[in-house]
Amino acid sequence: MKFIHLNTTQDIGHGVTIMFICFILIFLSVLIDLYTGITAAKKCKERIQSHILRRTINKILCYLAVVFLGIFIDILGLCFPWYVIPYFCIFTTLSCICIEGKSVIENLTKIKSPAAEVPDTIMLLAEKLRKYDLKSLKEVIELAEKLNKKQP
Repeated sequence: MKFIHLNTTQDIGHGVTIMFICFILIFLSVLIDLYTGITAAKKCKERIQSHILRRTINKILCYLAVVFLGIFIDILGLCFPWYVIPYFCIFTTLSCICIEGKSVIENLTKIKSPAAEVPDTIMLLAEKLRKYDLKSLKEVIELAEKLNKKQP
């Protein structure tokens, strides 16, 4: 009986580690958005206001609240033997990171950074890869180089 208890404890320990990593990722994604927002404001010669900076703290707290709701669902999932990792915590974290990623892309577009074109380039490459039956990494690289030359 003690063996089962140790495995449960280890599973919970792994789950808590994943949850902690999710919290750190949310915090970092909000900080990256804050950095790109401040950079965009400076380049556009906009005034950086303190209430916008305070909004960042509220954003982090709201994201963490959503993740905690996911954790509550994950705690209920512990009743099932197949529920081994905090799925909802991971899902809500990915959702928050996607929202922040969209904001980062908008900020980079605002300052006309070439990095803002990365998602479009990835989608174009994925679309082209779907059309071709590429069998090697060399063919993928050649196609990427060909696409890169076509863009202005």
